[in-house]
This record gives sequence, structure tokens and C-alpha cells, in this order.
Amino acid sequence: MARSAANTESGAVLAWPANVLDVPAERAWLVAHCLPRQDRKLTADLRARAVPHIMFQERRIRHYPGKGNQVSMVPLLGGYVFVQASRQRREEIFATKRVVNILDVAQPASLIMDLRLLFRLVSLATAPLLVRPEILPGMRIKIASGALSGCEGVVERRQGVARLVVNLHLLGTSVAVELPAETAEPVPG
Repeated sequence: MARSAANTESGAVLAWPANVLDVPAERAWLVAHCLPRQDRKLTADLRARAVPHIMFQERRIRHYPGKGNQVSMVPLLGGYVFVQASRQRREEIFATKRVVNILDVAQPASLIMDLRLLFRLVSLATAPLLVRPEILPGMRIKIASGALSGCEGVVERRQGVARLVVNLHLLGTSVAVELPAETAEPVPG
């Protein structure tokens, strides 16, 4: 039974058992949101309890003057561990005292599809992984960098994976502009 199903320059997938995503789509899943710095300990506790799970990590390199580089693995998705378990095992997971909240998954087939895609991305990536909020048509955004920094608008449509068309309301008019997605951030509210 493999503990780490994938480990690349960019990240790692901690999965137990290694084939945790090779299950029927109707199998129940929960999402455990861990206390700070408790995610890896939770995966060890889940494994000891024979509870299938998967967690994604990213490799971070920090340079310290005079000390060199420090490489560490940190949660890719902010301390979330995806657990293949029914609601009946919630108390068992809470008993680890490493979890803040457990989310029920209403559509496990959709989650499995997303986890398989993320597994593939983390397994094959050679560049640093970046987690960004989802940007969708109709969403209000603010441009965070570049010549239009500070301007707000509504996403009209999104083309491909890195280009947006945004309506900007400048001087009482609407102007469409294409810009790289990484320059935009969602406006709360």
C-alpha cells in the first residue's frame, strides 16, 4: 500500500491507499478541514484507522541569506484532506482532534473527477503550482497589476485558461480589454 502516489518537482500527492481514486463514483466522500499544521498528522491518523484519503502538497523553496535554501512541502489546498468515508465516520475523524470542520460532499462523482484532474496536474507539473480563486463570467474583479492596476470590472467571458475579457466602467463608459488572468483577483461581496 503506497503512501505517496506521486511526488514531483512541484508537488506531491499523499494518498492511501494508492488507488483511492479508483472507486465507484457513488462512493461517499467527506472533506476534512484541518487545524493549522495538522494535515499530515491527520493523514497518519486516518491511515492508522484504515480510512482512505488523499491530500495534495506543493513544494516551497525559501532562500535565507547566509543560510541557503529551505525546501518544504506545504498543503496545496490550505489544509484540506479529502476522505473517502460516509457520514457515519465523522465522529471517528473528529476524534483525532486535528479537524476544525468536515464538509459533506453532495456530488461525489464530480469531486472524484476534480480530484483525478488535480492528481494528474500535480503528478505531471514541472513548474510551481499556483492556487488562484476561480474566475468566472459575471464575476466582479479588480485588476491587481499592470497598467490597469486598481480598475474594477465584470468578467464578460473567459477564453482558454489565461485570457479574460473584462468590462471596465471608466468615465461612465464600458470598455472591453483582454488581460492575463493572473493580473485579476475577485472582488469580495
